[in-house]
Amino acid sequence: MGGSLPSRLRSHGPIATLSASAPHPPRGKSMRALRPIALCALLALPVGSGACGNDTCKTNDDCPAGKICRVGLCARDPGLTDTLVTGDADALFDVTLNCDPAGATDLVMNEILADPPSGADVNGDGTASTTDDEFVELVNVSNRDVALTNVTIKVNDKTVVAGAFCLPPNAARVVFHTDGLPALTNGGASVSLLVDGLTVQTHTYGSEGGSDQSLTLAVQLDPTSSWVKHKEISTAPYSAGTCANGNAFPDCAGSPPVEGDADVSDSEIVAACSTLPVAGDLVINEILADPGAVNDANQDGTFDGSQDEFVEIVNVSASTLLLSGVTISEGGGKKFTFPAGTCLEAGRSAVMFGTYAGGGDFGGALAFGYNGTFGLNNGGDTVVVKDGAGTTIDSVTYGGDADSDQSVTRAVDGDIASVFVKHTLAAGSGGTRMSPGRCQSGKAFPDCGEPPVEGTGDVVEDTSGDAVTPTDTTATDTATADEVGPTCGPAAGVGDLVLNEVGLNPNGLDWNQDGTPNNTQDEFVEVVSTAAGAIQLAGVKIQDKSGGAFTFPNLCLEAGNAVLVFGGGGTLFSVSALPAGNAAPQKGAPSLNNTDESLTLLDAGGATLDSFPQRNATAGVTWVRDPETTGSFVLHNAATTAGGAVASPGLCANGNAFPSCQ
Repeated sequence: MGGSLPSRLRSHGPIATLSASAPHPPRGKSMRALRPIALCALLALPVGSGACGNDTCKTNDDCPAGKICRVGLCARDPGLTDTLVTGDADALFDVTLNCDPAGATDLVMNEILADPPSGADVNGDGTASTTDDEFVELVNVSNRDVALTNVTIKVNDKTVVAGAFCLPPNAARVVFHTDGLPALTNGGASVSLLVDGLTVQTHTYGSEGGSDQSLTLAVQLDPTSSWVKHKEISTAPYSAGTCANGNAFPDCAGSPPVEGDADVSDSEIVAACSTLPVAGDLVINEILADPGAVNDANQDGTFDGSQDEFVEIVNVSASTLLLSGVTISEGGGKKFTFPAGTCLEAGRSAVMFGTYAGGGDFGGALAFGYNGTFGLNNGGDTVVVKDGAGTTIDSVTYGGDADSDQSVTRAVDGDIASVFVKHTLAAGSGGTRMSPGRCQSGKAFPDCGEPPVEGTGDVVEDTSGDAVTPTDTTATDTATADEVGPTCGPAAGVGDLVLNEVGLNPNGLDWNQDGTPNNTQDEFVEVVSTAAGAIQLAGVKIQDKSGGAFTFPNLCLEAGNAVLVFGGGGTLFSVSALPAGNAAPQKGAPSLNNTDESLTLLDAGGATLDSFPQRNATAGVTWVRDPETTGSFVLHNAATTAGGAVASPGLCANGNAFPSCQ
């Protein structure tokens, strides 16, 4: 369930320079630190909040006992401790932030300046200093605003907290020595980025740090890249707040900006489309605020009341639209920003989930994740889509109808004048509870078929179009928690599915490709569709001899393709990509015995679809049908087309992608 109010977040360090597109040093426009009054205005911090008002200062004498003056703000006196910021519960600032704390992969440490060039006033305070102008640059590479209150920079054994504000996508946080950054020695130091106290990135440099220039990632924004001297990839000695080429993040591979054009925006990244959306081009079409325990909307194999929330928008214009900078926000202030260069074809949809890690089948829709707690309130909220300039494109306010373990959707797909109704009551839904990325019928946009008769339900206000009052208000919602119908085709029946490969004993092999071999989590069952078209797997069950079972969630499987169910694991297929054509891999297969194991595949009604006869495990070798989908089970390394291979999870025995097994 969504709907949490903005978190009360605490920071433990001084606020320093924030830059979204700072100018390039060679043009003589050094990036200036934000002064206290301007910073308070930028962050919309209330007077007396602990970061503004009475806590501003010029010297230590302006601060109360126990605090000193840092960057024009009164901060806790670290005393004689070796650690600049200890991170205890006694916060420096107490600021309400409308963004979630940074995650482990949200930020990248992109640049380190230990030896500022002689005469360079890097931090823009009017004085060139070989110590005060030292800096470390962090960049938000996620698609959401992130709070930096749980982020620290560590230099050897000393640390500083990154700040108490929300860092927008593609914005840089540059922390100078004057902001509390521990000293960076020219001869070498170890610099680390920590999130929630855990190290997510480290660079240890040596004498190369003392060469009148910064050190930066050879491949900008790639934390796995090697570090190089700045002049190895640029003519400039440093680029605080921008890519090494002088462009605004994330355009680090493009040509440098034209002289004098310091304000390069994300929309200047060369994309395959160029038409920007205006009011009426994008329609908020479906909203899931209350996934309940039955709607695995993001198809990651797990039901989650926050991660499975989603907002679906549809391009109802006649042009492919450039979504760079377009945002989706909710009433509490949480905001998702589409990545630069995102193109949405005419008639197609895009869906933003609370969390999305890839995979799934959404009918060709663009899928994204806020990857935090977006927080759609179950009992009512407002969802707004704005362009990059902040102009509203569509806005919807919904009420209590959303609090019913299902989405609310336009009664007529893509019609901005149409009311919102519960998904089960939409005329084209067939009683299903959601259809993320797809028409309410489960078909892929834009082929939704003939518009259905207006549905029933409470009117939801669309503030950019006239609401239509439903003509029939006598219908009642009789849907129950287990009514999860098809969103892509008919429910699986006899003759539609087969058990094709079973891995009983991984014997140390990483079959789920999560990077960690585990003899329980890497066990798997492969199910292949033999149906003529897409089928819905909701309710289909894999049951072992002892009665242990896995039941599929609301999941679409295309004709001839496969779906894998593993015992468990971390991020599945993070080592190598999920084979093409597979539905999203699942976790939670019953524990498989190495001796005398058998399996039964059942449809949602309990009818037997297929079975795996009793077999014993051979260490590190799976059982597979030979030939695929129709033959008897044989050890994989003995299969006709396997060439001696011991397993092929998600692939044909010969290594081809389904359905091309010959």
